[in-house]
Parts: sequence; C-alpha cells; structure tokens
Amino acid sequence: MRNLSKGFLVAIGMLAIGLVSSTVSANNLLVGSFTLAHPTQWKSTTLPAGDYTFKLAHTQTDMNVLQIHGNKQALDILIFAQDACATCKNGTLNLDVEGDHRVVTALDLPGFHVDFSPGRSSSEKERQLAKKKAPAQSEQVAVQVSPN
Repeated sequence: MRNLSKGFLVAIGMLAIGLVSSTVSANNLLVGSFTLAHPTQWKSTTLPAGDYTFKLAHTQTDMNVLQIHGNKQALDILIFAQDACATCKNGTLNLDVEGDHRVVTALDLPGFHVDFSPGRSSSEKERQLAKKKAPAQSEQVAVQVSPN
C-alpha cells in the first residue's frame, strides 16, 4: 500500500511538471531575432555587435517580459500593458546614432510599441539636439518576428 501511494505521488508530480512547462511555453507571445552591426546601448546595458534572439512572454501580472539573448549578453525588460499598439504591424528597433555611439530609443513589434526614452518629450529632444554640434541621426534595425 505504501509503495502504491509513493508511486501515485511521483506520477502526480510528473504530471504537474509537464503541465507547468507546457503552460510556460504557451505564454510566449512573440519570438524572433535581429542583428546589431555595432555595439548598442539598450537602457543601461551595452549589447555587443552580433546576432540576438528574443522572446516576449506573459508574466503572472499585467506586464510582459522581453527576454533578449546574444552570444555574450542577455537582457530582460518589462513591458507594461499600456505599451500595447493596435497599429504596430512590423518589427523594428529604432536607434539614435551619434558618431560611433548607438542607443535604442524604441522597439516596435506586432501589437507593441515600447519607448525607451520616456523622460524626454520630442520637443525636449529637439532642443537638446539643436545644442549639439553634430545632430544625431537615426537608424532602424529590422526585427524578424514569428508568433509563437
């Protein structure tokens, strides 16, 4: 009788692990990849040039997490529900470029737009750029997106 209850508990445990792992993978909203030709600052992290994959996944709260993985660097970013975008259809990584320095300013994914310079309005950015000797330029990096 005792061996039967231990076997039953092990079977229930394995079933629970299987259900949880399938639920976690089902929580991925989008997966994809992009390539950075130059080192690029994203928030407080500098990503070296190279190929990256990403996964946008649900969390247990009202936010999602964007997980970015490269050969040498990884980055997790929380994406809030208010970042949803009904008109965003393509994947694009927007960068500001000053000389050799590149900074991620926004990310567009199907259904999401995330601005990474929330403290500055567009008029404030224009004033700061006007003060500089060489105006900053913009670049876009194509992001390949596959719904999971």
